[in-house]
Amino acid sequence: MKKIITLAFLLVGFASLQSHAQQLWHRTQFAINPFLVNPAIAGTENQIPLFISYRNQWTGFKGAPTTMIASGHMKGPRNSGFGAVLQRDDAGGAITRTGVEGVGAYHIDLNNYDGISFGLGLSANQFKVDNSKLVVVDETDIALNGMLPESAFNIDANFGMVVYGQDYYFGFSTPNLLQTKLKVSGVENENNRNTRHYHIVGSYRYDITEDIDIQPSGLIKLTNSTPPQIDMNVRVGYQGMAWSSINWRLKDAIALGLGGFYENFLLGYSIDFTTTKARVMSPFTHEIIMGYVIPGKRGKFSAGAGSKKKSLGKKRVIKVK
Repeated sequence: MKKIITLAFLLVGFASLQSHAQQLWHRTQFAINPFLVNPAIAGTENQIPLFISYRNQWTGFKGAPTTMIASGHMKGPRNSGFGAVLQRDDAGGAITRTGVEGVGAYHIDLNNYDGISFGLGLSANQFKVDNSKLVVVDETDIALNGMLPESAFNIDANFGMVVYGQDYYFGFSTPNLLQTKLKVSGVENENNRNTRHYHIVGSYRYDITEDIDIQPSGLIKLTNSTPPQIDMNVRVGYQGMAWSSINWRLKDAIALGLGGFYENFLLGYSIDFTTTKARVMSPFTHEIIMGYVIPGKRGKFSAGAGSKKKSLGKKRVIKVK
């Protein structure tokens, strides 16, 4: 097990030397639903988590970005997992992306409590650029397509790997793996394409007492052309029913969060305090996540399939009493 984790760190270290970071969209509460970060998470939990989240960046600023995401995943037969993501990302009205991603994963048992998973997602997205909503200096710029709206359909892939156990997970993923072209106007149309991203994520949960646990998590986002973006999150839970958290995003924001369970329902909220010059637009960002967790077996495709000795995920990402 130690050799596998060491190898994973070496592979991630090699990747980080050759790339720099950014992300597709922000998510302060990434530790609650890491499936959105890494497709290999699909089916690694002994439950079926269904989530809906909404993020309002720079609240109160006209044209501020908003993101809505719905997702779910579960175990399948023969060490498989699958899931789906629906999302709409609105970058202030001028640029929107609406898409769906289907994910499949395969898990390899390492022992009674640890495993390694490989996941692959295929996404289809509709991009819309409404140039009429832009305030520009030169409306005759060739990149603005005569100020007319444009729309383009795009397909890409997302690969991920994760090593996981009862109380931890660590892995990396590559959204926009294929870097497919976007058929929208530009000065150099060859460069109008998806940019490959690199996500490195990890988390560990530790019981301080019988009632209190702590879960530090980290997320690094990289691309080949932008500086690294690092999120560090610490969440403290009480009896698996409530939690509070603090999140630090390097050179961007500090966030505070609260959340809890009622039976199988989950509700979480976070507020970001912008630490960059962007705070002149708005110092706050709000994010809310709602979820429902289906525990136990659900027919042939079960949330508890696999070795009966395992208890993967019961306390690792979220905890249901």
